Amino acid sequence: MITSVMLAGFPISIAVYGAYKRFVPALGVKQERLNHLDGDSYALLDVRAYNVSNKKPAPEAFNLPISYFTRGYGEIPKKPIHLIAENKLEKNLAVRLLRRKGFSVASYSLMGEKSPDKLNTACC
Repeated sequence: MITSVMLAGFPISIAVYGAYKRFVPALGVKQERLNHLDGDSYALLDVRAYNVSNKKPAPEAFNLPISYFTRGYGEIPKKPIHLIAENKLEKNLAVRLLRRKGFSVASYSLMGEKSPDKLNTACC
């Protein structure tokens, strides 16, 4: 009986930890609008997927999607980071990954469909 409870508890704890990483807000990171930032003080890091960021590029931002972090995080400038993400889930994952690698994430902007920071382009 104890073994069956332990076996059932392990997958549940993994699922809870996965939900925590994705949905619980990363603390200490404030939301800022892109047009209110001093570009010299921050490294702009765009973590949106390449197909999304190419349609609506953020000017002067270094593009590194979350799926490429493990092999590309060495190219990120060593300044405080302003994160550009498509949604809150992407922001939470990126903040936690960057902190684990020793980066300081100061602020973020969301560029999804309902975001006030959404870049308006002539296309699409």
